[in-house]
Amino acid sequence: MKRVNVMATLLMLCLSLATASAQQHPIDISAIVNSNWCPADCPFGTQKFDGVTFNIPGSASTNNVWSAYETAGEGGGQVSVTIPVNVANVKTVYTLMNTIWGSTQKGLLSVTFTGTNGATWAYKPLGNVDIRDYNQSSFTNSIACRLPGGVHQAGTINAWTNGQGQRLDVQIFALPASFKTETLLSITITDNGASGVQRSFLAAVTVSTRGP
Repeated sequence: MKRVNVMATLLMLCLSLATASAQQHPIDISAIVNSNWCPADCPFGTQKFDGVTFNIPGSASTNNVWSAYETAGEGGGQVSVTIPVNVANVKTVYTLMNTIWGSTQKGLLSVTFTGTNGATWAYKPLGNVDIRDYNQSSFTNSIACRLPGGVHQAGTINAWTNGQGQRLDVQIFALPASFKTETLLSITITDNGASGVQRSFLAAVTVSTRGP
């Protein structure tokens, strides 16, 4: 009897994990990558951090992130990228995103989610709260390390470190309730930094029809 109960419990757990995995949708961003951010010990391909599956494109010798710095031609001015998603009933979006430098200045970065039937939400990650420099150095080195407190909120936690000062953090966006019955069409990242002033880079995006 005990063996039957144990097997039943394991089966339920496996089914639960399979369902959770099926509700996550790693987004292919390989068409927009334009920079190589990290040496060979950094993660590439299919990776799982904090229970979320990501698809990091490229390799140590090829482009593997979208970089605002490269998009701007290594200069200043506003740049942006739009990532097609086209997934219905999305509740949570996860981004692997850090900065080349760092700043606590407001308004340097925004992430805009666009859905069908007018659903939209823009969040402005703030340095030393939501996003930080990928190097442990003289720029922004802190995050608030929190999950979203509810819908229409965001949080950030660490995803990966290599023990040599490099890191990737995951931003967790709990979309407003209006997206639950819509299709998330796209995500637009807009960067207003400059050379030496923050400049974000994006390594991966995953969306989920579950809460964080």
